[in-house]
Amino acid sequence: MAKTPAVGLKFMKPAVDGGSAAGSTLKPTCLDGIFMLRVRAAGEALDRNAFSIHGEERLLVDPIASGNDDLVVLRAEGVPDWIVVTNAETSAQSHGIARDLGARVASGAPTGAGALVPDRELRDGERIGRAQVYSIKGGAAGQIPLHIADARAIVTGNILIGEPAGCVRMLSDDRFTSPTEAALSVRRLWALQPQHVLVGRGDCVFGNATALLGTCLQSRSDVYVNRINLDELEWQQPHEPSRYEAFMAEVGQSIGARSLGYRLVRLPPGKTFCPLHWHEEDEELFFILDGKATLHTPRGDFEVRRGDFIAFPTGPIGAHAIRNDGDQECTVMMLSDNSDGDDICHYPDSNKVLLSESGLILRKEPDLDYYDGEHT
Repeated sequence: MAKTPAVGLKFMKPAVDGGSAAGSTLKPTCLDGIFMLRVRAAGEALDRNAFSIHGEERLLVDPIASGNDDLVVLRAEGVPDWIVVTNAETSAQSHGIARDLGARVASGAPTGAGALVPDRELRDGERIGRAQVYSIKGGAAGQIPLHIADARAIVTGNILIGEPAGCVRMLSDDRFTSPTEAALSVRRLWALQPQHVLVGRGDCVFGNATALLGTCLQSRSDVYVNRINLDELEWQQPHEPSRYEAFMAEVGQSIGARSLGYRLVRLPPGKTFCPLHWHEEDEELFFILDGKATLHTPRGDFEVRRGDFIAFPTGPIGAHAIRNDGDQECTVMMLSDNSDGDDICHYPDSNKVLLSESGLILRKEPDLDYYDGEHT
């Protein structure tokens, strides 16, 4: 079932007058409401990047300054709702800038003697402003990449480096306590299928980010990132109407699948997964991993049980819904062909169609003439 794309937000440009004589400026990116400051510190080969993310709360992520000119730029934008520190490397300077601006600091858990304590400690899965927080295992504690879903972007702090231009790479393995765990954490970001990667050091990637992350991860020899175990899956809490509540775990995107889509669904007693529907282009397969369920089709209702493979060809003949009429949870693996994104999904009980490419949902009637509403 296709998801409706997030609608891009529009924001005011920050009140920055073009920067100082030294050329410092908070520049707009191609992403709505996201601005960037690049600083090259003495003796460093790569730029360091800070980001201002506008939304209901304005976030200033990993602020940096190589001199007073950069501080002037940050002051000109005013006090952010939060200064977000994504890694320990930028913590001291970011806290210093927070004091200068009179701003609150949010970061991952502080560790080690003398670690600076934030006003808000961020944990995996929490939201701050437009961003959702992710954690990194196997590295320095407190690293927290951010996912900005409406911009299809991730802000990675220093876990990824933009070097050479147009590529991303992980920090060298000696920077992690467990490079393999760190790579698997980055795989969680890959599964989000971002278009853009905003790195703390080096050149950011605007467009084609998912493919570049795949190249980075699939070049590793210490871990096969195209494999995942059942006990590693992340189950999402249901956010559907009560009748259709089910727990879902994405599989395909988590391990780099592109032409096939597959997920696991845990269907509690009394619940239905999706209304009755059929696809024009995407053929589907269900495999019952555990339990029993009722398969609802225009041909009637049929009990399905553990071990059953169930094909749903394209067209009305493949119309289906699955519900759990029993008293035990049922677990289903769902596989579909989603290679081109041109599918149209039909819902016969409600007379709707869903256009997968845009996420637009329409009634099938009334049938309009080609020139309906035009000046003829």
